Amino acid sequence: MNIKTREEVKKLLSEIMDRIIKNRTVTKPFKAEEIELQNPFGFRLVPMEIWKGAKFERSFVTSLGQGVYEKVAKIVAEGAGAIAMNQYVQKITINTWRKEKIDEILSSQRKSQRNPNWNEEVKEVLSLNNTKYEDLEVRFDLYIKRSNGKEEFYSIKTVKPNLDQTEIAKRDMLYTKAGKELSETYFALPFNPAGEGGNYRKAHGIPYKLFNMSEDASILIGAAFWNKIGESENTYSELLEIFAEVGCVYSPKIRKDYLGLE
Repeated sequence: MNIKTREEVKKLLSEIMDRIIKNRTVTKPFKAEEIELQNPFGFRLVPMEIWKGAKFERSFVTSLGQGVYEKVAKIVAEGAGAIAMNQYVQKITINTWRKEKIDEILSSQRKSQRNPNWNEEVKEVLSLNNTKYEDLEVRFDLYIKRSNGKEEFYSIKTVKPNLDQTEIAKRDMLYTKAGKELSETYFALPFNPAGEGGNYRKAHGIPYKLFNMSEDASILIGAAFWNKIGESENTYSELLEIFAEVGCVYSPKIRKDYLGLE
C-alpha cells in the first residue's frame, strides 16, 4: 500500500473518530442521571466508567458501519490503480430464462430444497438462452474496474447478515453474471467474527442457506477480501497497522476527554 493510500485511510478514520468524540463529549454528553433513571439498581452496583464505556461503544459501532468499510475499500482499490465507486448502480439486460432460473434457485435454497454451489449455479444459469430479454437494475456497495478492463462487483455486508440481505446480494450477483458473463461478483465481509481463518459457521450460520460460505469462490471474508481489493497479500495486515496507528492517537483522547481518566 503506497503512502498516499495509507494517508487517505488515516484521514477517513480520523474524521470518524473526531466526530464520535465530539458527539459523545459536546453534542450528546454522557449524563449519569439518565443511567440512574434507566437502571437504578445497576447504577449503584457498577462503576460509572463501565456505563460510559458501553455508551461510547454503541456510538462507535454505529458510526463504524458498513459505509466506512466501503469507503476504505474504495481508497484501497484506487491506490492499487483501479477505478472504484461506492453504491454503484448497474443496468443490465438478461434473457428471461436466466432470470427465471436465478429466481428459482434462490427460492429453492430459502426453502432448504437445494444446497448452494456458486460455480454450478453460474454454469446452470449461463447455459440458458432464448430471444426474450428483460432490463434490470442492480446495486453494489463497491464497483472496481481494473486497468486491464476487468470489472468486479462487491456486496459488502455486515459480518452477520440476515437472510434477506444475503438473498438480495446473491440475486444481484447472479443477475450481473447472467448479463455480464466476464465480470466478477463477490459477497464480502470486512472481517471474520469467528476470527481470521476461523470457521465462519461457528459465529453465524444464516448465510449458509444461500452460500457455501466456506467453499464458494464468490465469498470473500476478512483478509481474502482486503487482499483481493488491494491486489496484494499484505493489504489486510497493512490496514490493521493503520487502524492501530490511528488508535494510538485517539485512545488517549477517549480516556482523557470522555472517560475522565489520566
